[in-house]
Amino acid sequence: MPNYKKEVISINNKDYDIFIGKNALGNEEIINICHKESIWFHFDEISSPHIILESKGDDIPKEYLKKVGNILYLYLQKKHKTTKLRIIYTKVKNVELTEEPGTVIISNISYIK
Repeated sequence: MPNYKKEVISINNKDYDIFIGKNALGNEEIINICHKESIWFHFDEISSPHIILESKGDDIPKEYLKKVGNILYLYLQKKHKTTKLRIIYTKVKNVELTEEPGTVIISNISYIK
């Protein structure tokens, strides 16, 4: 396992790892270190941490996508005091870093409401 910088929170269990970027540098780091088939999460149209759910096996069940989405939703609902937030997600291979730290170009997105 790589040596994570202080900009990343890592949560591990036997089946999945969750990586959370604490800032722009952490967001970039988790995109660079995670498997390209892992799932990347973010809030639609607002600044938020990037979260990646990485499987230690094959496909990630939809129930895990919803669980991670709920964690992100509850975190930002408190911060933004609104219930009108949408979560986007896609595979890491569909997330392209840009010249501006923390800013990405994404494709093939899906939504969790």
